Amino acid sequence: MERLRNIWLVAAFDLLESLRSRKAIALLLLYLVASLGGSAIFIHVLGELRDSIGQELGLMGRMATAALLQSEELVQMIGKLVGDEPLARSLLSIPVLALFYGWFSMTFIPLLVVLTSADAIAGELASGSVRYTLFRIDRLSWALGKLLGQLCLMVLGVALGAAGCYLLGLILLDGFEPLESAWWIARLAGRSAFYGFAYLGVALCASQLVRTPAMARGLGLLLLFFCWLSGNLLQSRTLTDLAPAVVSGARKLFPNAHTLDLWRPEVLDRSVAMLALVLIGLGFFALGFWRLARRDA
Repeated sequence: MERLRNIWLVAAFDLLESLRSRKAIALLLLYLVASLGGSAIFIHVLGELRDSIGQELGLMGRMATAALLQSEELVQMIGKLVGDEPLARSLLSIPVLALFYGWFSMTFIPLLVVLTSADAIAGELASGSVRYTLFRIDRLSWALGKLLGQLCLMVLGVALGAAGCYLLGLILLDGFEPLESAWWIARLAGRSAFYGFAYLGVALCASQLVRTPAMARGLGLLLLFFCWLSGNLLQSRTLTDLAPAVVSGARKLFPNAHTLDLWRPEVLDRSVAMLALVLIGLGFFALGFWRLARRDA
């Protein structure tokens, strides 16, 4: 119980400190602006597509919107968002704006997480303030508290972007269903938070391996690129044909191998993907802590 209390105290203090940081506030606001801008463009594209389909079929208003929701053009658009057209057909019952925000957050949350959290531990190592903290708390509790605090910051960013997307849909999108859209935007934001946690582990791994914030951000971005590149290379047909079982297993170690499963309607598939993403994040975090536990703070 004492360890849990210490972890929570560190997390709460870390979150408050992050919210006082101009860098963190600027990045959260930038993410919100990007969410608003992306949502506005998406709503405009939907409107253009609806008007085009309405003119072809001689429909207007709600009838044109209904035709849009059953159109092949919309299936293709959703297929591009989720990366699988057959899967897109099973997602047509979900509000389209919620699908857009799910895609948006899963695309941009890794970069946001690395930029906001990569210096969470390295900053205190560089300033030397960690030495005073470690007189009162063990390293593992302190590091886990940092992880929890940055997780709360990430969830706040995802929720902020979701709220902006919902508000814009409420104002601009014809046929917007407030309750159903709120439910699905919240659900998909939650799934993207699991995806972001994997990269939060990457960010804090980098933060524990080096001593300065600049080096931590640079290493975090390199690890982010490494995860993205490795996950994509390991799904190439050439490598898969050489050793299917080995390549498939190795690919599961990278976050983008589980993105598609987060969209699936089957609970088991989604749950397995979420668990895998949590384990990936904890694995990267543990790798960084292995170094932190053996170094002079």
